[in-house]
Amino acid sequence: MTIRDQLLAEIEEFLTRHGISASRFGRLAANDTALVSRMRAGTAVRIDTADRLRQFMAEYRPSLSTAGNDRVAA
Repeated sequence: MTIRDQLLAEIEEFLTRHGISASRFGRLAANDTALVSRMRAGTAVRIDTADRLRQFMAEYRPSLSTAGNDRVAA
């Protein structure tokens, strides 16, 4: 498994756990709605972008206004 594949797997798990779309994740984490789509197609991301994505996932807390859109997978 490549580092890109590992990061993508972490993102996919995050999306499932929080019930948010790939485009929403990209917008919130990197202001790029097509980020995950491009990664799924094989595009790599820069190290600083990977660090920013991981930091976003580690610090993510659904806001009250988006709580209805984010769910914890049982």
